[in-house]
Amino acid sequence: MDNFILNRIEEVKKNSFNINIGDIFSRAWDIFSATAFYVILGLILPSIIAWVINFILGLFISIPSFVVTDTDDFSNLSAQILTPIALFGMGLSFFINAALAPITVSILTIAKKYDEHRNPDFNDLFIHYKDGKFGSIFLAYIAIQIITVIATAFCVIPGVIFLVTSLFIFPFIVFSNLSVSEAIKSSFSVLWKNFGQSFLFCLASIGIFIIGGLACLVGLLVAIPLVYIGIYVFYKDVIGFEGNSNEIDQLGNTNDYQSNY
Repeated sequence: MDNFILNRIEEVKKNSFNINIGDIFSRAWDIFSATAFYVILGLILPSIIAWVINFILGLFISIPSFVVTDTDDFSNLSAQILTPIALFGMGLSFFINAALAPITVSILTIAKKYDEHRNPDFNDLFIHYKDGKFGSIFLAYIAIQIITVIATAFCVIPGVIFLVTSLFIFPFIVFSNLSVSEAIKSSFSVLWKNFGQSFLFCLASIGIFIIGGLACLVGLLVAIPLVYIGIYVFYKDVIGFEGNSNEIDQLGNTNDYQSNY
């Protein structure tokens, strides 16, 4: 963990933070409006790839599809789900989604790139497969899913707490080069410091999801990337960035915007 990030985390833990949720989503909307093609692609491309892979796997691995019509069906359903081949298929699908997570996480990187006055492009969707972040994102995705299930199983409240305090896990990995364990710990320690506003951010995000879902579900193509960008803006306001350098610069992509941004 570099000194800048360490100092910023300690400052937040000592002094807390204050955010304007309306302003965060207003700025997130400005970024979304300018990068809509790429961030929407970052959302739907993993789903398309996963569907194609699962379709091909489905030709060889049978994952049970069962309609429950009476109580006796539950035992039959459990028996089918617990077969080794079905468990293998579902586990494989889970790991496929984890392997594709870097594409969706690239929405954060695209938002930062635009915010720093540079043009995003198609290659940015795959940046985390070549910048050394794939392993951390892959493991973080798995850890988040497992911890969420465990925390929710014990009680809804621990699940909610983890959901709220996990918002910065991917930003810490992508922007701060933290390990998975460091990112989880740092995200919790920072967002727990002002859990109230962090919780309100999550409530606002859920509201955006609901509005997107009511818009014939097509609105989710806007709502989900918008929330991802909102997380980027949230992270920027609380943690910030040292200087003007970033991972994309290191990969040699230095396009300037041709706009009045």
